Amino acid sequence: MSEAKQDTYSYKGWMNSDSFIKRAFGVYGYGLVASFIISAVVMTVLVALAVLMGGAGYLLSR
Repeated sequence: MSEAKQDTYSYKGWMNSDSFIKRAFGVYGYGLVASFIISAVVMTVLVALAVLMGGAGYLLSR
């Protein structure tokens, strides 16, 4: 069997790879994780505001 070509970098992360496809998937992965984190923060703030507004509306309608 043929052996796979070794990367020339000492750190074997995907962002420093010699392979273009590995670097592309690394960038895509980091972007995906960043968007999940940002979305989670935004959704948490929106849910907190909705709960506060719903509670205030309930108290004012009594």
